[in-house]
Amino acid sequence: MRHGDDNLSDSGNGVSSASLVRRLHRALLDIYDPSELARSSLLDLFSIVEQPDPPAALRRLLLEAISGLKPPDSLPPQANAWRTYHILLYRYVQQIAQREIALSLGFSVRQLQRHEKAALQTLADYLWARHGLELRASVLTTNEGKALGNRVGAASQEFGLLRTSFNSEAVALTELVEAALKTVAPLLEATRVDVASQLPECLPRLAVQRIPMRQALVSILTVAGHHAPLGQVVIHALTEPAQVRLLIRSVGEHPSPRPFSEEDSQNLEMAHQLVELSGGSLQLAPFGHETTFAAIILLPATQQLGVLVIDDNVDALQLYQRYLEGSRYAFVGVRDPAQALELARELTPKAIVLDVMLPGIDGWEILERLREHPVTCRVPVIVSTILPHEQLALALGAAGFLRKPASREKFLAALDQVSGGMPYVRCSTLASQV
Repeated sequence: MRHGDDNLSDSGNGVSSASLVRRLHRALLDIYDPSELARSSLLDLFSIVEQPDPPAALRRLLLEAISGLKPPDSLPPQANAWRTYHILLYRYVQQIAQREIALSLGFSVRQLQRHEKAALQTLADYLWARHGLELRASVLTTNEGKALGNRVGAASQEFGLLRTSFNSEAVALTELVEAALKTVAPLLEATRVDVASQLPECLPRLAVQRIPMRQALVSILTVAGHHAPLGQVVIHALTEPAQVRLLIRSVGEHPSPRPFSEEDSQNLEMAHQLVELSGGSLQLAPFGHETTFAAIILLPATQQLGVLVIDDNVDALQLYQRYLEGSRYAFVGVRDPAQALELARELTPKAIVLDVMLPGIDGWEILERLREHPVTCRVPVIVSTILPHEQLALALGAAGFLRKPASREKFLAALDQVSGGMPYVRCSTLASQV
């Protein structure tokens, strides 16, 4: 028996957020297996158990929900909403294996799993709003397993918008912490709480959404301040493989933890969702000696992704180089089209930005050669030109298109799309035969 969710005990009249995501995942994996769907507790949750064919009704409900998350055609293809929709479509509707999806989208399997978790949460939020479920946010727990607050419907819709409004940036943790501390300083001073920030200098930059992460830290520090009156808030961090672990704890004279107020619960639930927007996680740690509150935040660290820009205009190369400063992308520029092909094969960058009007060999011919060569055929290419040839570029195998002049925001959004959320680009027949 695969489904163990029927015996889950959810307090109150609702279902916990973590429980709903878990149940959705199991049902979606078995979406074409009527015998397994017949055992799912989602039948009761969505009040379809009495319908003539409950498994078929549940399958229809889930497929319609995924279809409902398809963004409008007016939304740019680089928007995060498209990535969410594609992951749900490929993974559950088309039942494609994770490894194959990761390869086609340019992810590692681990990265895909993080994005898949976020996509499932988006689907859960959508179903909440559509069916009026009363979700109880119990994913954040104390060491005694106490649920922390209820999810608010309006907030769920707001977080759905946030997922598509911000791009990940390469951000220094010290910058985020200092900005958050500046915001909560009046509150901490009013309760005579000192702050000891002990962050190492050698921390890698984070790959997060700057504004949501800053607000998440503000919410967590607010709770920490409430639990350390006349005490101290201590901030530590250490580097782990592909991530940074941040610990925020309250130290006081009375180590017995205080009950969470309604405001504390709401702050922690908001922080939990904001951290998840950047692919991170938040959990409460067991209280120790003199510790009255402790939160652990795991955040993804940047991995420099090489971007090869092919443009004979030195001003354009300098502009793109400035655009990539402080981002998660590493710039490599080349003016000679002949050298560009050799460089692309040597570097195998994460993405290639290609001008069309080049001397000697134009961009269309370079694109064709890149698509034909077995080393570069899977490297996504963004055609960047003043010419209005988007459909032609896509038809010739480009993964994206930028009309010059492009802003930094559009440039980074296009890179985010092709390096993490583009549809699979197949190599040409010639390349597949090499």
